[in-house]
Amino acid sequence: MPDMPEPRDVELLRQIVAGDEGAFLSFYRRHQARLYRFALHMTGRPDAAADVVQETFITLMREAGKFDENRGAPVAFLYGIARNHVRRAYEKESRYVPLMEYGSNGLNGNGNGNGNGHGPGHEPAIGADVRFESMAREEAVKQLRQVVSRLPQHYREVVTLCDLQGRTYADAAALLECPVGTVRSRLNRAREILIEKMRLLGGKEKPLRAAGR
Repeated sequence: MPDMPEPRDVELLRQIVAGDEGAFLSFYRRHQARLYRFALHMTGRPDAAADVVQETFITLMREAGKFDENRGAPVAFLYGIARNHVRRAYEKESRYVPLMEYGSNGLNGNGNGNGNGHGPGHEPAIGADVRFESMAREEAVKQLRQVVSRLPQHYREVVTLCDLQGRTYADAAALLECPVGTVRSRLNRAREILIEKMRLLGGKEKPLRAAGR
């Protein structure tokens, strides 16, 4: 099921073409956050993702008139622009850039007390076990993100949309403007590559969960 009512997006694009700045701002607010997450997974860097989002909406302002509602949804038009800018970002850098860690659970590993009466250096063993387990999970997630960011773009797109953002095959197919069967085959192949790469890295990977149909 689409995230937003399509008729509203269509009307906003019509208003954008007519020069309505308020409509542009509304369209931006509706789609900016999720587009940023998509760009972040695709580029691997927050600064690059922010650039992709900015360039995407600048392009939208110039080219909104090219949207044809008989050929697809407004959000697919938007993501098509974003995919082009992601591709250009990769061509510009012409090399792999490691994925920066974004998000942290704040573990500092300095052995300070946890407010339960234990001073520095006297944290219960159970606390250390939890910390090490959490650190191991973080390392596994970091490795997975790095492997995803190294996938060819057509595989990285389906993994990002279906496995990382939880979109259905139908939603991903609409955004990528390809058949659902193509999404399925690309996703299956991408998962095979990921599992093999993680195995080579020594990670204890779990198969990525399939998105809802």
